[in-house]
Amino acid sequence: MADRRIPAPADPDARVLYLTRTGCHLCDEALPLVRAEADRVGTAVEVRDIDEDETLRRDWDFDVPVIIVDGKLHARYRVDAEQLRAALTLPLWRRLLRRD
Repeated sequence: MADRRIPAPADPDARVLYLTRTGCHLCDEALPLVRAEADRVGTAVEVRDIDEDETLRRDWDFDVPVIIVDGKLHARYRVDAEQLRAALTLPLWRRLLRRD
């Protein structure tokens, strides 16, 4: 799926965008961890249900949960707390220069 778009959060204070859907057990397991790590660094998490947006559903239908940090795909399906913590604690200048 090469033409998949990485959406941006609507909330300017959210560095984390969490794509989910109702009934997804992996989503239900991962969200508390994502919120805890975001709280640790003082940022918001925007949660978006892919089934409420045709483009999101088309692009991410089989990948939820999807965790996007600073506009970059961080994880799909499962999230590792240490890796998420590291991504969220990158200094601002490194986040701006990061090339993935």
